[in-house]
Amino acid sequence: MLMSRILCRVAPQQLRSSRLIATTMVRREVKTPVQEWGWAYLQKQKSLGRPIAPHLGAYKPPITMIVSGLHRITGCVMAGTLLLGGIGFALLPFSFTDFVEYIRSWHLHPIITSAFKWVIVFPISLHVLNGIRFIGFDLAKGMKDIHEVSMLSLIGTRIPVF
Repeated sequence: MLMSRILCRVAPQQLRSSRLIATTMVRREVKTPVQEWGWAYLQKQKSLGRPIAPHLGAYKPPITMIVSGLHRITGCVMAGTLLLGGIGFALLPFSFTDFVEYIRSWHLHPIITSAFKWVIVFPISLHVLNGIRFIGFDLAKGMKDIHEVSMLSLIGTRIPVF
């Protein structure tokens, strides 16, 4: 009872102070001309009703960024899969071939097995082709047509899948 009275007294005061903090923008001490220009720019954008930090969806990422990100993601996923799979098969009482035969005994539909194969082959082929692409970049080969090489590595990942 006493605790609820204390909380009821404190909450409106905190609410007023949090509203005050949220609605007031305090100008801090600006020290350099660049900071002064930045502050003026932000104030102008705010007065025009523009968002200060637009959502990432407002930008169109280049194909090179997408392929590089996929290369890193597939590398991490494959490393984690190999680590967990290796530890799992080392600790479990059956081997990898026993596991594969157990999955085959389910007699899954070919569409489902094709999907599983795609999930396995896609990261491997993408990572290998991007590794070759990055080696080429390290040797300064294919730097003029970087977007075409990136697109070629993405298209090349589909070939082993079919």
